[in-house]
Amino acid sequence: MPVYLRKNVVYTPPSIENVSDEDEDDYIQDPEQIRDVLPQPYRMINKIINGILDVVWEDVSQKESARIAEQSKIRPPKYDCGVEIQNQTHCKATSLADSGDGRYVFIGLPNGLSVMDASTQKPITIWEEDNMEIVNIRSHVMGVQTYLIVTLDDMGTGRLFAFAFDCLFMLKVLNEQESGAKHLVSKCESSNEGDYAGVVLENTSTKETWLEIHKLPRDAWLRELEAIQAQIAPKQNSQEETSGEAQNTEAHGTEGETTQLIKQIHEKSRSSSASSGKSSTSDKQRKKKRSDSKKGRGKDRSGSPKPSTPPPMTGNPGDKMSYKFTAPTLVLKVKPPAPLSANTSSSTYSACQKIDSGEVIGTGQNHLLSANHLEGRDTMFNHLHENLLKYLPKDNNEEEIVVAPTFHFLNAGRMVPQGLEQPSQAGLPTTVAVWWSGGSHVMHYSLLKTAKDFEHKPDVVWPFSCRICCSSVSPCTVLLAVGLENGTVSLWNRYLGIDKGVIRICQDVPIETVKFLDPSITQPASQGYPPYRKKSDICLLIQCRNGAEYIYNTEDGPSTAPICLAGEPDKDEEKETILDTMPDVPELLLVAQQNGSLLLKDVTTGSNLCQMTLPSTHQLTNPWEPILAFGSGGQLLYVKGTKISSEDESEVDGETEMEESPPEARKSSLFMFQLRSFPSLDPYWKRERDVVSYLVHTTLEQRLEALMKERLAQQALRKTRMQMRWGMLRQELDIIQQSRDVAKRRALSRVPLSASTYKSTTSILLL
Repeated sequence: MPVYLRKNVVYTPPSIENVSDEDEDDYIQDPEQIRDVLPQPYRMINKIINGILDVVWEDVSQKESARIAEQSKIRPPKYDCGVEIQNQTHCKATSLADSGDGRYVFIGLPNGLSVMDASTQKPITIWEEDNMEIVNIRSHVMGVQTYLIVTLDDMGTGRLFAFAFDCLFMLKVLNEQESGAKHLVSKCESSNEGDYAGVVLENTSTKETWLEIHKLPRDAWLRELEAIQAQIAPKQNSQEETSGEAQNTEAHGTEGETTQLIKQIHEKSRSSSASSGKSSTSDKQRKKKRSDSKKGRGKDRSGSPKPSTPPPMTGNPGDKMSYKFTAPTLVLKVKPPAPLSANTSSSTYSACQKIDSGEVIGTGQNHLLSANHLEGRDTMFNHLHENLLKYLPKDNNEEEIVVAPTFHFLNAGRMVPQGLEQPSQAGLPTTVAVWWSGGSHVMHYSLLKTAKDFEHKPDVVWPFSCRICCSSVSPCTVLLAVGLENGTVSLWNRYLGIDKGVIRICQDVPIETVKFLDPSITQPASQGYPPYRKKSDICLLIQCRNGAEYIYNTEDGPSTAPICLAGEPDKDEEKETILDTMPDVPELLLVAQQNGSLLLKDVTTGSNLCQMTLPSTHQLTNPWEPILAFGSGGQLLYVKGTKISSEDESEVDGETEMEESPPEARKSSLFMFQLRSFPSLDPYWKRERDVVSYLVHTTLEQRLEALMKERLAQQALRKTRMQMRWGMLRQELDIIQQSRDVAKRRALSRVPLSASTYKSTTSILLL
């Protein structure tokens, strides 16, 4: 095919001047816009997929950052050197408690109470009774190697035991009822030295709760125990002599008389507790045993024993005998405050007669507001906020509101009205501070009143701006800390009778735990002058409900902010439960996390020092309230662990197997950790500590004595300084004598003026 081309055609290229400038916006900034816009519905599908990818990528990024942060954390050393206690009875422990001096460990069992030596783990004695599963134990040193044990079982029965000369004695059942409704004990505590005991009782029929304070005859119990010891000591000595002679002839003899005597003592005390009144439990077997034991006893227990003589016994020496100890005395009964209601007076005059004068702060029960006035206010409120009433929380009447008291026994101070404390009661509890759950008042009741009516009004009332969440008292009962719902802590000094301040911890975060720390954990400042101690740096450990922990020095004043030891945990599993400080090393704090980890941390810095781990086959029993106790002053730690078994979770119909081997015996074990052998704790064991009192109040005599001691201590230095001073005095005298000689020579060197010279000089001056 021919192609025709034009001839004589010249193509001239365009010049650069004729080329137009480039547009700055003539390009795509977003790479996604290179593609054409998708039509619907593909555009919507693409948008949804991109959103899903963005959410997934954000989640992956958060997990990756959390993993990196978790790997970068400094982990405390783990110690899995727990030794399992081989005693099968102690493996069933339901509660543990230290004796206070580190000698013994009291173990609550499903059927009684056991005592174990803290250093050798040898069982000393055991108290057995059917259907008495002890869930809470508190112990106090009552005398020389004599301990008061306060127990509470799962059936709501409170008991008082005494442990002396390797024997357990039942002292009292706190909720004995002769007849009528059944009363259960929900809480039972005693003062530090066992002078008073507080029992929270609940009526099962009326659901009424109240607090009873009993005065314990501690001195009488000690005398009665000494009389019992003097009575059985000759038998023990004779048994030792006969057993020494019989060792050469008999290798395996029968049970010794000493062992039988200890068993008889247990049976005596058990039978006395059964015959003193009806027990709170309703088991038929216990009633049958109690009735059989009553038939074999005489009628010699009607009289009360004298404190200086042994308690009366009944029965033959070889049969079961019973001891009866002096009974406690009820001194106070406190009921929860009634809810605020309208004034029921018929006239204003009668209402004014009933209200207080206003000179003393009260609970607000006596007021002038009538029922019509309160109804009118409710009607007006509902009318003004009718559109917002639907947002108010609805009251659920099906849920029962549990009202429980918290109480502290307090020694003499300057916060109680004059006349309610006696000088002879120094060092002994004189008042009890009580506050009820959901309330905003701390009420103080005197324990020295001798009125016949045990129910009376509080002597002092402390009102607060919001609800009370927790409280704590120092061991000497001088300082009282109250944690509030709005995130503040109120601190009181009872000895001086002043409010030390209100500490702001967290904004609108309730305070969950407050605890006073030992004053010896703070570094002592330079003594300087004066030579006596002026204050004690007492620190307060505070934990909020969100898991944050703070420490506050009470001597810094309310203007100083508390130090944050640990912030709010990122995970709920890492939330810590503050348990207790180590007895001999108060810097170490034992905490338990909800994931089952046991940690020892430095309470001054908040750093984790070590972690105690159980064997891989066991886990911590109840991480939110673990069963553990220190021993030997903190050198040993006893922890109960539960065995992890997948068969137990799937096993449902194995009733016969569970009857042959109880699940508690198969699953639980008691472990012991030797904290003294942990290398990370060596610096704390080597640290020297001085015994520092919580209360520092130097009297005039103590100040004069300290000044005289300092004066005598500086006597040797004073002699050296006197010798140096006498040497310097001679030099100073020589200098003074030389200056006097120079002054004399200057005076003699002066030429006296003649009369003509004097006249000429005066005329010149006048001109």
